Amino acid sequence: MVDKIPRLISNVDVRTFKLDPTDGFVIARIDGRLGLKALALETGLPEFSVERSLDKLEQLGLIERVDPTASVAPPPATSVAPPPATSVAPPPATEPEYDPIELEEVCDLPLEQKRRILDLYYRLDDLDHYMLLGVSADADKKSIKRAYFELAALTHPDRYFKKNLGSFQPKMTALFARITEAHDMLVDRDKRAEYDTYLREVAATRGMEATIARAQTVSVSSPPPDEIRARKEALARRLLGGQTRSSSSSSLAAVRPSSPEVPKFASSADAVDALKRRYEERAESAMLAQARKYTQSAEESLAKGDLVAAASAFGIATKFAPNDSALAARFQETRTQASVILIESYIKQAEYEERNQHWAEAARTWQKVVKIQANHVRANAGAARALFQADDGDLHQAAEHAKKAIASDPSIVASHVILAEIYLKAGLVASARRAAEAGLNVDSANAMLQGIVARAAKTAKATGG
Repeated sequence: MVDKIPRLISNVDVRTFKLDPTDGFVIARIDGRLGLKALALETGLPEFSVERSLDKLEQLGLIERVDPTASVAPPPATSVAPPPATSVAPPPATEPEYDPIELEEVCDLPLEQKRRILDLYYRLDDLDHYMLLGVSADADKKSIKRAYFELAALTHPDRYFKKNLGSFQPKMTALFARITEAHDMLVDRDKRAEYDTYLREVAATRGMEATIARAQTVSVSSPPPDEIRARKEALARRLLGGQTRSSSSSSLAAVRPSSPEVPKFASSADAVDALKRRYEERAESAMLAQARKYTQSAEESLAKGDLVAAASAFGIATKFAPNDSALAARFQETRTQASVILIESYIKQAEYEERNQHWAEAARTWQKVVKIQANHVRANAGAARALFQADDGDLHQAAEHAKKAIASDPSIVASHVILAEIYLKAGLVASARRAAEAGLNVDSANAMLQGIVARAAKTAKATGG
């Protein structure tokens, strides 16, 4: 059977559809040349997951699948080309991510400019530097600068000196800061290379996350009661030779089957028992067939070195064969190995985010590590530090992460320091002093901890505490 090639349908804006992470990850790699197997290799997803996404995308009218051997003209390059380098940002989705009432605020900005500012501002967390500037990943320095100046003219508050910007002023300030960061990063060759490596790590982990999420949604459940009843009735008719049992009949002995292949039963109880056994055998056979299918997919992923896809497929297989201890052991072993890979990728991302002082993003990434390995010392300490540094970081969460880091390894002084700093920032002076003193038990000469004890004592004295 020919592997049909998925192609994007022209004049359809993918961004107006709400796709789950897997579907979005797959469609981003459809170029009109790769088939199912090639897409599986490209995305790192198992073939069954890619196939499911392609089915959904085809139903939504986003793609079509064509026979590569047929005499069909290739799709125009514009159907899969990146946005032009001079475009600003991707157009807003059908449903804006901001409250439309914000457009009604009275200020010295035209309506269309308000709309563009709000659309960009509320999607900042979802836009990388290329998307924010509206340029392709291979854009040259000239294109990046042109896009930057176009957006700077839209968002620079100084252009509206003495004008009433209302609540749009802080939004424009935040946008201009991000746009400037994007420009400075992408016009510097070394910084851009480092950023591109970071984006590849993000894309890889999103693919892994999508694979894991898709596996978790697979459920093994019994068919609806109506379907079970219909199946039993159909099987009963076969066992009774295509006839229905009369209500006055108490025995099936007089009923002659229409085919010699259909057995006779001495009583209705025997027929019911046989029906039950056959139904259970068929259900078990179907479950085992599914387990074999996903186990084979897992083995293929292992052969490719894709431990995350293998672990997800093994996990699905165990749902269909819950009593298979050997399969469960393979799943646990592969999941542990996959977790190591995922954690390593998250750590690289978090380190990059910290270097660039993106504290909120770093906190979220460190917390992803903690979700996989609750007592990970470095991740808990990192999450505590990032939440402490973030403008709106949750100090309670920060303290909990710091305490977990200390509980896992009390010898690391930096964890004691960050916990004491968190308490001091939260105004919990006594707790800050106790945390610092606990750290001094590990390193009595630590200047940072000594400074925190002194500050805590001074604050307590000033407040009478």
